[in-house]
This record gives sequence, C-alpha cells and structure tokens, in this order.
Amino acid sequence: MQITMTKTRELYPLSKKKIIKKTIMASIGWMFLLFFCGPVFLLILLGSALNATNVNLSAASLIVPIVLFLLSLVVIVALNYWYQTWYFATYFYDFTNDYVIIRKSPLTPKEITIPYERIQDVYVDQDLIDRMMGLYDVHLSTATISSGMNAHIDGVESSAADGLRAFLLKKVQERIGRNSMQAKVIIN
Repeated sequence: MQITMTKTRELYPLSKKKIIKKTIMASIGWMFLLFFCGPVFLLILLGSALNATNVNLSAASLIVPIVLFLLSLVVIVALNYWYQTWYFATYFYDFTNDYVIIRKSPLTPKEITIPYERIQDVYVDQDLIDRMMGLYDVHLSTATISSGMNAHIDGVESSAADGLRAFLLKKVQERIGRNSMQAKVIIN
C-alpha cells in the first residue's frame, strides 16, 4: 500500500505504533464479542449434532470447536491489522496557506477542512494505551461539533505532537493578527 504523504506528514509523521494500538483496541472489541457469543453458538451446534447422532460429549468432540474458536481469534487480529495498515496508509493531513485538511477512514472517508481563523484551541492528549505506547493525539477545537469528533491527528510521537501544536498555534496567531490589522484598516 502506498502511504499518502504530504509535506506536513513528512515533517510531523504518524507513528507506526498507531497500527499496533488500533489493532489491539479493535481486536479486543471483536474478541469480547466472540468470547461471549462464540461459546453459545458452539454449544447450540454441538447440542444439535449430539441430538442428531446420539453421541456422548467427550474431550475429543471439543477439539474442533476450540480450534475453530482459536482460528477465529487469529483471523480477527489479522483482518484488524490489515485494515489498520490500510487506514494508516490513507490517513491524510496537510496545512495549506488557509486551511488545515484532515481526511481519514478508507472505507467511508471523512474530511474536515478548518480555516485557521476558526481554530479556538490546539491541545495534545493521551489515553491509557497512548501513554503506554508513547503516542499523542493533537486536537483542534472550533465552535462546531464536528471538530470534536474529526479534527484531530492521532498517533504521533512526542516531538511530532509538540511540532504540530507549535506550528498550528503560530499559524492561528498570524491569521488572527492579520485579520485584526485588516479590521483596523477598514475601520479607519
């Protein structure tokens, strides 16, 4: 897969640890579902098979369901890893002269374009898994609801997070200063 690169992503790269983190988080959810729903499904299958053949349940008859269950876990992790690698490769963010552009999700792409003038705050945070892996998320706050959900660059290391935050705050300050100067000229 070709990684979507921009000048901004080259300067402030995503960490490949993000793939591992997202794979773990997604796999845990699917494994939780499989762990609780899988045994019920397997018991139903075993019950109907035992009733049909009038065979007693033995340790040997449990081997196939257990192997299928473990194989399912491996497939879940492999599919999640493949999807997260694809997500990582298509994750796009760039800073133009006027806008921040963030595009994510390869299956159902979401794009947010924010003018620098609309950015009210830039902050960096970590959740528990981020902290363990040394990853940070850089959030851009605006007055809109969608900025809280989509306006963030997640999965960068400390130096990239600091660089992104500093660059964005500087750009916002420049734009606010330029706009206030234009407003003074118009008023006078």
